[in-house]
Amino acid sequence: MNQKSYGRYPKRRVLLADLASLVPAWFVSLMIRYDNWPDRFSETYISLIITMCLFQVIVFLVIDLKHSSIFEMDPVENLTAVLRDRTIIIVFAVIYLFASQRGELASRLIIGMMYVMNVIFDFVLRMLLRRSLLKKTCHGREARVLTITYPYPDVERLRTQIHSGNYDEVIVYCGGASDEEYDKMLNGASSLGLRTYAGLSVPGYEVKSGIACDVDGRTSIPVSVRADRFELFGVRYAIARTEEAVLHVIRHLRDLSGKYVCFSNTHTLVMARESNEYRDVLNNAAFTFADGSPIARLQAKSGLIGAERVAGPDFMEHMFRDSAEASVSHFFYGASPETLSELDRKLREKYPGIDVRGMFSPPYRDLTPEEDAEIIRMINESGADIVWIGLGAPKQEKWMSAHAGKINGVMMGVGAGFDFHAGTIKRAPLWVQKIGMEWLYRLFQDPGRLLKRYVVTNFKFYLYRFIDLFDRSGK
Repeated sequence: MNQKSYGRYPKRRVLLADLASLVPAWFVSLMIRYDNWPDRFSETYISLIITMCLFQVIVFLVIDLKHSSIFEMDPVENLTAVLRDRTIIIVFAVIYLFASQRGELASRLIIGMMYVMNVIFDFVLRMLLRRSLLKKTCHGREARVLTITYPYPDVERLRTQIHSGNYDEVIVYCGGASDEEYDKMLNGASSLGLRTYAGLSVPGYEVKSGIACDVDGRTSIPVSVRADRFELFGVRYAIARTEEAVLHVIRHLRDLSGKYVCFSNTHTLVMARESNEYRDVLNNAAFTFADGSPIARLQAKSGLIGAERVAGPDFMEHMFRDSAEASVSHFFYGASPETLSELDRKLREKYPGIDVRGMFSPPYRDLTPEEDAEIIRMINESGADIVWIGLGAPKQEKWMSAHAGKINGVMMGVGAGFDFHAGTIKRAPLWVQKIGMEWLYRLFQDPGRLLKRYVVTNFKFYLYRFIDLFDRSGK
């Protein structure tokens, strides 16, 4: 059993819920199809339900326990998992019927109804079980967490803080404390009755979720993006998770000064496939991350550990959240004045203490050499560590390439990330992003501009992918 997925969650209850959903689905289907009891409970259907229950146990042990717990998945992900499991079980059930020479005795309508009913009942039972557990624990709501850093408060002051803030949990970071001071603070917080956690940190960074991993039985974090690359259509993609990429940038700001980072989706990948010049722009970046679900899935299928989608807007959110404690400063170049004004307001509201050194909306035309020199001077005089570029692809990547070595900070081409964080364009819900359909959500928002782009780009992506695979097999 996979402890990583289900470690703190009840396994048997989920299996029992899955098994329990089979019986009513079977019973209701028989009641609808047949009028008399002998037909309803013939030997064929009794053996069918017993066999399906056995298949359910196998599917749970072989598949479900290797994936995230139903308590960690959102409702859409749970529905997807239910559809996957029910389909596997019904396919093997049909194979069993024909292998045992009972295929002609079973009604196709019964099989179809059992599938539909089983999906409905299992999904409902899983959601009820999930809701029940989350209500009993702090996982069902946003836990109030008190973060304690060095120098530590005394126990009485800590008691006052906890009661006044109605906190549920405490995280204690070591910082510059001695082992004795750290241990005393952990014991003091525990003695007050709250669940106490020892926070993990490296210099300038408090470890966040999404980056810790098990290495040789120890919880560790990668402190840099790995050196190897995943190549697709000639573009060399960096391999990382979002928080991992953020930590690398924070720790290597000086090394990345004057360089640029790209976030490439299928649209820009297709452009790179068709333009050697643009492909060189992406490959000359310090990093080009996979900002597209198809690319990230191909990375993962290749067997690369830690390969995930690193979307520009997600990278921005993680960096904004982490940058206050790491003393990272920001400059924003691109978008409209209205978007920048709203972005500035939203950032200061959501991330108190964020260091925004400046914002500039360039004119929608080519700049004169004098104007360009003035912009370079303005950005460099701000002293910003990170310069966010929101000009849209491929303009922003070409702009960063042309200004490499001229801009002192590290440049990040994030396109519509300005609009998403300003709230001028609504980003797709998280569950839509997880199933790889964010592009469809954006298409509905702006069909006039994006319809041709997405239809043509997606067709070309799979066409070029097929051509490359065909060429490779021919060799």
